[in-house]
Amino acid sequence: MFGVEILNWRDEVAALPKLAPRDFAVTMRDTVLLVVDMQYSDASRDFGWGPALRSTHPEVCDYYFGRIEDLVVPNVKALIEAFRAQNGRIVYLTLGPMLPDGSDLTPNRKSTSGAIQAVDNHFGSPEHAILDELAPREGELVVNKTSRGAFNSTAIDQTLRNFGCKSLIVVGVSTSSCVETTARDSADRGYNTVIVEDATAELDKASHDASLRQFAVRWGRVWDTDSVFHELGLSTR
Repeated sequence: MFGVEILNWRDEVAALPKLAPRDFAVTMRDTVLLVVDMQYSDASRDFGWGPALRSTHPEVCDYYFGRIEDLVVPNVKALIEAFRAQNGRIVYLTLGPMLPDGSDLTPNRKSTSGAIQAVDNHFGSPEHAILDELAPREGELVVNKTSRGAFNSTAIDQTLRNFGCKSLIVVGVSTSSCVETTARDSADRGYNTVIVEDATAELDKASHDASLRQFAVRWGRVWDTDSVFHELGLSTR
């Protein structure tokens, strides 16, 4: 049943070998908050593939968008505001084709028969836009990708190195897809990488927990929002 916790994934991590980097510290001066795909196309139940998901998988729809509305958006907003207060660096990611016909997407992202995909979220469309309550301000970078992982279809690696970035705090949707792919690729390139568990969402809890468990075991760190505030010395909410 969706949303029912059977085992605590952190307890499972404790029983596994520790394969993630041991030395791990983050500081505001070289950390970027990476906000992944918080767009109307996949983070609003009323746009993109939200209506189709509600029609075909109503329980999944309620769980996923309920978590986004009740937990992810408030926590991402709190982190954005805290970073802004410290003049911290924020980078937003969006997913969608630059061309209206979607021909510049990777082949497996193009519309296929029977698949629920946000095919009308091309750059400049309402669905492609970031949620109003999380919208970037002038001077905050937005990087559009045409693949799930940001490092696979953008120059974000070079951009982060130009910023002097050493650590990434990753939030957004969805946990097992664009968040996890981007976070793993980040860690593989040597960035200290943190996924924020209560600022991410997936279609079901089991998949969400599995992604967090493996990331914590092998790749980096999984913190909650309060831990990010503590570790970075941010003002309390």
